[in-house]
Amino acid sequence: MSESWEILGREPVLDQPFIKVDMETIRLPDGRIIADWPRVHARDYVNVLAFNSHGQAMILEGYKHGLGRSSWQVVGGYLEADEPPLAAVQRELLEETGYVSQDWRYLGSYVIDANRYVSTGHFFVAFDARPGAEPNHDDLEQFGIRWVTIDELKYALLDGRVGVISYAVNICLALLSLERIVKERTLRQMFPQYPAYSMGAETP
Repeated sequence: MSESWEILGREPVLDQPFIKVDMETIRLPDGRIIADWPRVHARDYVNVLAFNSHGQAMILEGYKHGLGRSSWQVVGGYLEADEPPLAAVQRELLEETGYVSQDWRYLGSYVIDANRYVSTGHFFVAFDARPGAEPNHDDLEQFGIRWVTIDELKYALLDGRVGVISYAVNICLALLSLERIVKERTLRQMFPQYPAYSMGAETP
C-alpha cells in the first residue's frame, strides 16, 4: 500500500540542539484526523564496525546514559551540517580511536522510528583498520578499546553486552556483509568465471 498521511499543520513544542519535537495535525487516508501526532527530529548519525588485519573487530566499552550502564559499542557519531555519511564515519573513526581504513563498505541507512521518525542511521563496515593518528575526541563518555573475535561478537549480541539497538544492527549487518564477502571469494577461487556482484547499495 502506498497511501500516505496528509500533514495539515505542524506546531513546534520542543527545540533543543540535539532534539526537536513538532506536534502535527494528520489526516489519515480514511479521512480521520489526528490532532496531536508527535514528530521527533534528532540528528542523523553514523556507525561503523571496524576490523583489523587479523580479523578482529574493534569494540568500544563504556557507559551510555540512555542505557544506564556500560555496554559494548561501535564507533559512531552525528553528521555535521551537509556532511556526507562516508566522510562523517571516516572522521569519527579517526577522532575517536586514531584508526584509519582504506576499505569501506556501506551497509544501508535506516529510520529509527517507523511512525515518529527520530533520525536516520547510516551503517558501515571497515576492514584492515590501522593506527593513523592520535585520537582527538571530546565526548562526555569515557571508553576503552578492545579487539574481539567474531565468535565473541556473536555471543555479545545474545548475552546483553551489546545493549543499544543501533550498535546491534551495525554488528549484524557487518557480519552478514562479511559472510557474503567470504562466500564470493570462495566461489571465485573455485570458479574463476563466477561473476562479481556489488556488496550493497552505493555509498551515500
